[in-house]
Amino acid sequence: MAMALDPALPVGKRIKLFRERAGKSRAVLAGLVGRSEGWLKAVESGRLLPPRLPMLVKIAGHLDIDDLSMLTGDVSMPRALFSGTEHPALAVVRRAVDAAPLGLAAGPVPNVDHVAAQLAGAWRARDSRGDHRTALGDLLPSLVATASVAASHPECPDRRRAEAAYASALNLVQMFASYQGDGNLVWRVAERSLATARASGDLVAVGQACWFLVEAFRKSGQWDSAQTLTEEALRLLDPVRRDSARLAGAWADMAFHAAITHATAGEAGEAWGWFDRAEEAAGSLPADFWNSPTSGSARVIPLHAVTVAVELRQAGTALRWADRLTPEAVPALPRRARHLIEVARAHAMRGEHDQVATMLNSAVEVAPETARWNQETHAMVRALLDGPPSVRSSARELATATGVAA
Repeated sequence: MAMALDPALPVGKRIKLFRERAGKSRAVLAGLVGRSEGWLKAVESGRLLPPRLPMLVKIAGHLDIDDLSMLTGDVSMPRALFSGTEHPALAVVRRAVDAAPLGLAAGPVPNVDHVAAQLAGAWRARDSRGDHRTALGDLLPSLVATASVAASHPECPDRRRAEAAYASALNLVQMFASYQGDGNLVWRVAERSLATARASGDLVAVGQACWFLVEAFRKSGQWDSAQTLTEEALRLLDPVRRDSARLAGAWADMAFHAAITHATAGEAGEAWGWFDRAEEAAGSLPADFWNSPTSGSARVIPLHAVTVAVELRQAGTALRWADRLTPEAVPALPRRARHLIEVARAHAMRGEHDQVATMLNSAVEVAPETARWNQETHAMVRALLDGPPSVRSSARELATATGVAA
């Protein structure tokens, strides 16, 4: 006999209900689907968005559920909602990544100075344009192809520098490919970047590659792996972090990662403890220091504090930290937009619909492609569409701008 459920019951609570009905502990079900117990707890409590369709299928199989709608309810869950809309340039970028030499490259040796200039230009484009994915889609195929050849050419006069550049180019690919449904590409470039950075021996490049791989771990709910890699990177960088601003910044970046990962897992004490250490390290950086790949600098301290507080559901604390920063002080437009989205999340926790709409509109204005490929934005826009009449007009405009079906 089918179980009668409230149609409004969230996906996470449905998973918990059927898990308990099946007599499976949280640890057992999490292990069966290849995730941590903390991840499943966050899904069931609503701290994380519902899993994507492939994961829901796995969960349903282990809970003996034949009809997936028993987990999804009456809410339509099209595949694009969970996998992300592909950018038109994704296939071209993917081909460039896959075409990298497997062995030693042949032909002319790329000029490493030219590769470095091309890489710097790509990072500038990413920081300065609201349509940054489109900008990267134009630049990455050539950059990845040239950098991969330089890093694997037997006659390259500065192979280690070329390897560090190639690792950074792969980090740009990860930024471009995220939230587009090609998880294989994201994992491929994240892991290849770390392997290439390690081969270069450049500890700043290693720290940057770790930062990106931790980001992939955390976004997929693999918090234990995220924290393990973070701690390894911190141990590696700690003895040298006073040798240069770049190394100090790399250590601070990873410490902020530790804070956010603990916050995502709901571990407030560890989260704020790591934040304090990261704040001290970042606060000692030169005032004009800015690291484009990680947005590392002293000025990002309030941004990270907002994220930690939001992940811990401490909306008041998040908004107080937000008041300490003028968004225009963040030079990278995608990072500025992401901060506005985080502030919107804090307002959403307090049911402040008008402020949510205002923040999301600002994010769209600053970097529309950040808002369009952002799961939290989509969730908030859908909530606004069902919200009070005062925000519905704005919600419909946001739905159009972010690709959410109204």
